[in-house]
Amino acid sequence: HASLFLSHMATLLENDAKRMQSDKMKAPQAVVAGVEAPGVGYGAAGTAQIEHDPPYSAANFCCPSPLSFALSLLCPFSWLGSCRVINEKEGAMLLTWGKFSSVVAEPGCYILNPCGTALSKVSTKQQTTDLPNVKLLDLKGNPVVVSGVVFWQVEGIKAASLNVQNVYQYVNTTAMATLKQVVSKYPYEDDDDGAGPGHSHGLSLKTEAMQVSMELKEVLQQRLAHAGVRVIAFNMTDLSYAPEIAQAMLVRQQAEAMVKARKLIVKGAVNISEDAVQQLEEKGLTMSAPEKAKVVTNLLTVICGESGATPTLQLN
Repeated sequence: HASLFLSHMATLLENDAKRMQSDKMKAPQAVVAGVEAPGVGYGAAGTAQIEHDPPYSAANFCCPSPLSFALSLLCPFSWLGSCRVINEKEGAMLLTWGKFSSVVAEPGCYILNPCGTALSKVSTKQQTTDLPNVKLLDLKGNPVVVSGVVFWQVEGIKAASLNVQNVYQYVNTTAMATLKQVVSKYPYEDDDDGAGPGHSHGLSLKTEAMQVSMELKEVLQQRLAHAGVRVIAFNMTDLSYAPEIAQAMLVRQQAEAMVKARKLIVKGAVNISEDAVQQLEEKGLTMSAPEKAKVVTNLLTVICGESGATPTLQLN
């Protein structure tokens, strides 16, 4: 049995050597958002590069080190529990005596040397991370409540297992910090006049949701690239003022709406008065300057007044 095992291991090592030689002769490929493109072993997502995994080696599973090989020969019964199953959309990283050995991403049943090895699995499915009701400060210092959701996927199994302690908690914490950083660059809503040091040239959280989402995705991707995570999307799902200033901001919005309405009414009243005087003169009615002023005053009073005007006639 030992001779058969040794011949099997020699065959595996020879196949791995041939495959590695053929891989060196091929041009390296990088993965850009799931599509193969020319590169240098890294996949670009936006401006960040995601570290990808080395190729799988069967010899590293059965004979990861001489010590593991020798111990497994001395204790052949330890191979009884050596089968490991990798499911669909799942990857695994192999550590041999605490040192990285190999990565497998294809589903199936694998024989793992039981001596000195540890196999950690990571899901490669698309996942979501919710950020509900996060209280932040906008560009003007107003407290706002923002909810967001991150769509992400693990592409580098080795990086996700070795570079961070817990990839799921790391994504959540990093997304929270990114949301705070990006939201603080925009006001909740932009002023028409653009006055003040906090002016953002017409950009605001209410009107530029698409641009804010794109910036959130790019910033988060740069921070998660070393963890082997690809950010698919980062969207804001809810946006509102914080409860402590919501009532005051509502009064402010009502006042702004009233001022805009008044400006529109006055502009229309002036145009109507001007047209009325012009049409009267075109029909042959000659009026003095005081009479024109009286007509304009009466029209402005009737049109701009909140309540119905009461006509008053002067009796000479």
